[in-house]
Amino acid sequence: MAGRREESARESRRRLLQAATDLVAEAGPRAASVQAVAERAGISRGSVAWHFGSKDGLIVEVIERAFTTAEEEYRRRLPQSGPLSFDLLVDAHLAVVDAPCGRVFATVLPEVLGGEGPLRGAYVRGYERTRQVWIGYLERITAGTPGLPDAKSLASIVFGSGVGVNTLHSLDGLVDREAAFAALKQLFALAVAPRGE
Repeated sequence: MAGRREESARESRRRLLQAATDLVAEAGPRAASVQAVAERAGISRGSVAWHFGSKDGLIVEVIERAFTTAEEEYRRRLPQSGPLSFDLLVDAHLAVVDAPCGRVFATVLPEVLGGEGPLRGAYVRGYERTRQVWIGYLERITAGTPGLPDAKSLASIVFGSGVGVNTLHSLDGLVDREAAFAALKQLFALAVAPRGE
């Protein structure tokens, strides 16, 4: 009997988390009210508090899950050995941005920029883990290329450029993300190209 209850509790938790993720990805944390999440999941409102402690606890879990998914996708797309490519990093970033986790990042970012709290803490922790993946990959790409910024600074520049392009794209549908990211690839290729004497 306990096994069935545990399975039912796991399924309820999964459904609540999926419903909250969908709502956050669609319209941000404010859209993921306890009532809206419970209705979408087809579960009682009290289940949110029972499983996550509060709405904030649920949204923190959504953020953490989104960053874990993004980190897994970056690790899957960025080779640990063999040819390294800045293009692969930009392409991996575009894939993450277009995935549900990327939509969570886009809708949560304005909320977490406004101040301290558990959502901001979860976002910052997740961002830092993702940034470390980028730094590790960029260190391998830039090794032996004099004159380039260090990998930490380069990761910040590239990540910040990506956030900027995606923000502009969401504000103005006429901004061509693919063209902007292609230009970023081109700039990096110029930076690492051998220089003539």
